[in-house]
Parts: sequence; structure tokens; C-alpha cells
Amino acid sequence: MKQTRLDSFFNIKYKNKQLNNTTDKEIINNTPNNTPNNTPKYGAINNTTSINPFQLNDKINSEIPKYLLRFDGASKGNPGIAGAGAVLYENEKEIWCTSRYLGIQTNNYAECFAVILGINEACRRKIKYLEVEGDSMLVINQLKGKWKVNNKDLKTLYLSIQQTLKQFNNITYKHIYRNNNKRADELANIGCDLTN
Repeated sequence: MKQTRLDSFFNIKYKNKQLNNTTDKEIINNTPNNTPNNTPKYGAINNTTSINPFQLNDKINSEIPKYLLRFDGASKGNPGIAGAGAVLYENEKEIWCTSRYLGIQTNNYAECFAVILGINEACRRKIKYLEVEGDSMLVINQLKGKWKVNNKDLKTLYLSIQQTLKQFNNITYKHIYRNNNKRADELANIGCDLTN
């Protein structure tokens, strides 16, 4: 269907179009406000308020909180004295963190334990959309389902959060490098020192 036919079908008028007869001018300038519940009159050119959809989208995005979980595990000896650390951010501001002493464990176990600490806390706070970042390629790919979990202890940990993961509307996993994960690394090392 040609554009002009669509315009006439939907009764669309353009600002730059010359109005030749008085009937068109009367329709545009004297549109009655009889729409139900004062709904906007779409296509009316006497409405000078213009909305930039990009600005509107930015406003909506700035009002939706963005939650980010970063995690890390440490093991001094691998296996050795181990600690887990996790930190939650809301719009880049730290809102929660924890360190946990794990006894003698492997580094992979500590990493897995750390992410579970953070996911459980996000669920407790009723966060529905979560981004998870960590510097363990193994844990990130196992969470994504790309790599199998073969270790018996790690399988037990992963099974423990399967129901928790269903509480989220959306959860994403991203691998980051260690230099971008300093706060979680600090918390994991603190965990190693919490021996009592």
C-alpha cells in the first residue's frame, strides 16, 4: 500500500503539507477533546510537545536498578587454606559484601562457593535481574552450561543452587580479568585469614 493511501486511511496530516481548503484547517485546529480518558490524539499536528524516544529510553534505563555480582575464591596451596569473597553492586555502588573461611579446599571449590554466596544473597534481596562476573573461566563456563561439572564436590555445590537460580527472571554470566575483580579478590583473601 502506498504511503499516501496509508496517510489518508489513518487521517495523517503533515506539518510541511500546505492546507488548501478550510475544512482541513478546521479539523486540525478544532479537534474536539472527546477521546476517552484524555488519551493522546495521535497524528494531531497542533500538539507541539515532541518526545525524543532515545531520551525516554535513557530515562527508563536510569530508573531501573542494575545489579552486578562479582565473586572470587582463593586457595593458598591448592588445595590449601581457602577463602571465598563476593560483592553486590547496585548501579555501580557497593551494597553488600562477604568473606568466608572454607578450611582446606581447592581454588575451584572456593570460586564456586563464592558465586553461590552472592547468588543466594541476591535472591534473598529479591533481585530479579542479575549480572554475574568472575575471573574463573571454569566457573563461568560451568554456570553457562558450556562445560560439564565433573568434580563430585563441585557438583554438590551446583545442585544446591539450582532452585535458587529459578527465582531470577534473567541472570547472565561474564568472564572478566583479575585486574577488574580486585574487590572480590580482596574479600577472598580476607576469607583465608578468618580461621576462627
